[in-house]
Amino acid sequence: MKIIDTGSDGLSSFLQALEVNRRSSLLTSARIAASVIDEVRESGDEAVAEFVSKFDGVPCAADDLATVPSLPAIGADIRNSIELAMANIRRAHERQVSTGYSIENDGIRIRHRVAPLTRVGIYVPGGSAAYISTLMMCAIPARLAGVKEIVVASTPMATDLPEFQYVCSRLGVTEIYRAGGPAAIAAMAIGTRSLPRVDKIVGPGSGLVTAAKRLLYGEVGLDMTAGPSEIVILADDSANPAWVAADLLAQAEHGADSVAVCVTTSRNLAREIDSQVREQLAGFSGDKSSAPQSIANNGAILIASDLDAAVAVVNRIAPEHVEIMTADAERIADRVLDCGAIFCGSHSAVAIGDYAAGTNHVLPTAGSARFFSPLGVYDFVKRTSIVTVSEPGFAGVAEAVERLAELEGLPLHARSVALRRSGVPSGVVS
Repeated sequence: MKIIDTGSDGLSSFLQALEVNRRSSLLTSARIAASVIDEVRESGDEAVAEFVSKFDGVPCAADDLATVPSLPAIGADIRNSIELAMANIRRAHERQVSTGYSIENDGIRIRHRVAPLTRVGIYVPGGSAAYISTLMMCAIPARLAGVKEIVVASTPMATDLPEFQYVCSRLGVTEIYRAGGPAAIAAMAIGTRSLPRVDKIVGPGSGLVTAAKRLLYGEVGLDMTAGPSEIVILADDSANPAWVAADLLAQAEHGADSVAVCVTTSRNLAREIDSQVREQLAGFSGDKSSAPQSIANNGAILIASDLDAAVAVVNRIAPEHVEIMTADAERIADRVLDCGAIFCGSHSAVAIGDYAAGTNHVLPTAGSARFFSPLGVYDFVKRTSIVTVSEPGFAGVAEAVERLAELEGLPLHARSVALRRSGVPSGVVS
């Protein structure tokens, strides 16, 4: 891995390259995704089936895309693991359920209504792996919110797995669409013959999936831009270099465009981590993992002069995941403001959060943690204000409303209030 001193020009070059890669990847992906969207818009299921056959290597007909989940028998060990993860995810998200509120002030009553979305599409990545964990992370908060129609889209390789079918059945998924990539996003957003369009799409994906979501925003609701995985590990000399290396490689295996960075105050630790990364990679030399390419492209160990400088670097990157392997990790966590999720202490591997801690692993990436939040129950509801104004309540604010409307150059707004205040009968305008 590259070892860079944060006091040198190398840090600026690395961070600038990281940001350029994020932007250029998005632009390239956007051009491809736009072409796919146009074809799906024109030909619907037929276009999607062609993309599945071409890119997934699975012969597919338009009539084979839509299906419903079954409840197959699966092994006891994996079933128990799934049930454990689902229970923890449900427990961590139940507190996010909101029923709204109501207030009344001087004759004006306001109800803030929170209601579930009607129809939601969940995108589950299914290229190099079948992310059953992502299915759980999305479907459980949707169910807690009260969504009645849940559509799941993923590659045929993923959707046809018995474990995938089992989770869909357990979580009340109503439809499965056997397609991945930007074509699946377009189908859910636009609608096809076999798949009525959804109100909102959630779930992470490749750069192409993220680009498709961005291009279709407004035509369909979105959760966030959750693309290629990122991890930054903040470590001092108390950290275990083998564990740091293992966690960097774990996130790097998501894809060649994943980002894996360690920021440390210890030059000795940096060298030990680099050595461990090389050694552990050698142990997977026969593996088809993308980790080596990811580490080569977007991997680095940054040496900071002190913890203040280290925290500043982490906040500038604004990564998806942050691990803090230092003394007093939770205190330092309070200073890390821009990231998707924080894991404190040597045993808090991101992999635990990926599966069974209970927190959501659908997180903002590519610096969007500056303004996006993790997926939650709140992503599956819509909020509506219901206002009831009594006659005394109207009298208390009418004159102020007229003045403000006139100030803004909206005389008809003012007139709609003035007519009521003057006592002009309904249907009579002078």
